[in-house]
Amino acid sequence: MVYLHAFLFVTSLFDPPPADLNTADLDELAEIPGLGRSRAEAILEYRESVSTFMCLEELAYVPGIGPATIEKVAPFVTVSPPAPAPPPLHLLEPGEPDDTLLTVAFLDVGNGDAVLLTSRGAAVLVDGGPPGDPGIRAPVIQRLAEAGVNSLNAVVFTHPHADHIGGLPDVIELFGPETLYDPGIDHPSRIYELLLQTALEKGTGYRIIHRGDSIPLGPEASLTVYHLENRPSVNEASAVFLVRLDGFSMLITGDIEETTIRNITLNAFPVTVMKVPHHGSRTSLFPPWLRRTSPMLAVFCVGRDNPFGHPNAEVVRSWESTGAAVLRTDRLGNIFLRTDGRRLGVSHSLEVQ
Repeated sequence: MVYLHAFLFVTSLFDPPPADLNTADLDELAEIPGLGRSRAEAILEYRESVSTFMCLEELAYVPGIGPATIEKVAPFVTVSPPAPAPPPLHLLEPGEPDDTLLTVAFLDVGNGDAVLLTSRGAAVLVDGGPPGDPGIRAPVIQRLAEAGVNSLNAVVFTHPHADHIGGLPDVIELFGPETLYDPGIDHPSRIYELLLQTALEKGTGYRIIHRGDSIPLGPEASLTVYHLENRPSVNEASAVFLVRLDGFSMLITGDIEETTIRNITLNAFPVTVMKVPHHGSRTSLFPPWLRRTSPMLAVFCVGRDNPFGHPNAEVVRSWESTGAAVLRTDRLGNIFLRTDGRRLGVSHSLEVQ
């Protein structure tokens, strides 16, 4: 028995060291038991085009690798620590600005999105939440009144699902925006047809937007179409908007899910505020993107006691793990951000539950 233990100890000295998922080349990865060359190639492609790995569990986001494979390779791999993060230039000083140049209001419209941007007299509404009950105006109408809005320069939407455009016919009828900006996603529906018909009847200007387009938002702030491409899924096809003012930046993400998020991760950068995609659905969780954007605030537009279980608890924890403060309309009501591009003030309409 003594000789057996000695033999096992000596042979263990010749075992190859664990392969580092972030530095191993193709041949080294292919030699890992349970991987093989095709999975090794997938890991390498993921590492070079999407992200390095923070932990072994992130192998699950590599195509073709599931829990059984991860369990097999666990004894033979390691993950090196990440490189130091860049200076957090996107993190603003908390506090009220001396001169507010941009106000962002995440409106509490229930189970849907509605984000109001105002800057130097310009007012733009991105999405309009769900429609009202029969005979009742949409929730966004009351919320716009609470925000002190009398008119709108423009209305824009991320995608034509009812929880994002259902309130817009009422908005166009009552607030008379000059222009309706449409991402041009093919999705015939009664509410979409009603929106277009209302815009036509009210004489509202109409424009199809494309990636890179700018929408007027006052002299200092900018609103641009950060990402927009055709997808079979209407959620995945959502337009993503980037708001900028000096050091302040924000992404309004509609209902994009993992496929689109993967595609934009490689070019992602830190932002001050993230409107969390798809009301915090589990389908929106992609850890490398969370790390790259690393926002100061992560805002969930979500309805109280909604039937979808939004936001997903794991998604909330994941955003919190980036260091972001989580704000939710179901708990805080209307959420208001005020900035001059250097300082950021935050308030909300309800007491914290």
